[in-house]
Amino acid sequence: MLTLDDLSLRFQHQPVLEAVSLTLEEGRIGCLIGPSGCGKTSLLRLIAGFLTPSAGRVALHGDTVAGAGRWVTPEARRVGMVFQDIALFPHLDVAANIAFGLHGQPAARQRQRVEELLALVGLPGLGGRYPHQLSGGQQQRVALARALAPRPRLLLLDEPFSALDAELREQISRDVRHILRREGITALFVTHDQNEAFALADQVGVMSEGRLLQWDTPYRVYHRPAHRFVADFIGGGVLIPGRVSGPRRVETALGELGGDLPDGVADGAPVDVLLRPDDLVIDDAGPRRARVVERVFRGARMLYTLELDNGQRLPCLAPSHHAHEEGTGVAVRLDLEHLVVFARV
Repeated sequence: MLTLDDLSLRFQHQPVLEAVSLTLEEGRIGCLIGPSGCGKTSLLRLIAGFLTPSAGRVALHGDTVAGAGRWVTPEARRVGMVFQDIALFPHLDVAANIAFGLHGQPAARQRQRVEELLALVGLPGLGGRYPHQLSGGQQQRVALARALAPRPRLLLLDEPFSALDAELREQISRDVRHILRREGITALFVTHDQNEAFALADQVGVMSEGRLLQWDTPYRVYHRPAHRFVADFIGGGVLIPGRVSGPRRVETALGELGGDLPDGVADGAPVDVLLRPDDLVIDDAGPRRARVVERVFRGARMLYTLELDNGQRLPCLAPSHHAHEEGTGVAVRLDLEHLVVFARV
């Protein structure tokens, strides 16, 4: 459905996006995450046609819509967009907001499509209300229905749930995924919430400083990060120092670890090893001792910051029913299924 080939964007010679390439298959949901200012929203605007690329190509269903000497206007691309600020028309009721993109169609067909979408997004019978009479979650559903009304080939969503509280955001993101699946809509989200990205997406892209560092399944982005930034940005892990001690072996403060190593690292070379909070287990029979420096209650889980004898601090996610006080000592062991190692920079 969507192909980007070496897409670049510059504003007054300042790079905004650099050689971004990805493909998103029809009916799949993609999600872009990364720090503020990394180019996520600019990438959506290029795809929609609100910006013109400095280089590279955008293609929809194999047809070039930007680049290679071709330009298709935004309205001709059949790309829907849901903005962060929702941007509903306050003077129009819900039905008129949803029907805004259906001008030119017979009135009966517009009414039928509006009723169909109100049912789809869980708002049947609310077509006569105005935006100010709706909750934040309901307004977001109306914005989604408005974007879906003209049956776009591709739907772009720019941090659509950021203004909602955490519980509502989680609920509506699940509902939106179900709606997109049911309609067979191909969609590309931008979000700053990693949990939201993992819950929504079939493919996740991690961006930094205008570059797409990895475009992969959520599982591989978490467990097999292809770049140091991805490893550091995703999942709340830390990189601890180590040294190559033999073929597929690394010596660390937590003992010798085995697994795949980066190409070209020699025996004795310094490396960094990724540890996630769920890789470290508090276990009375564990071979290493650590001190609880900090703890954060997260309901069923407690997020600890543990300090080893050498001063290295590590995150540890453990069941909260047995809470360890700050300053106390605990025994720990590794439960590391995926060894992720980067050559020391």
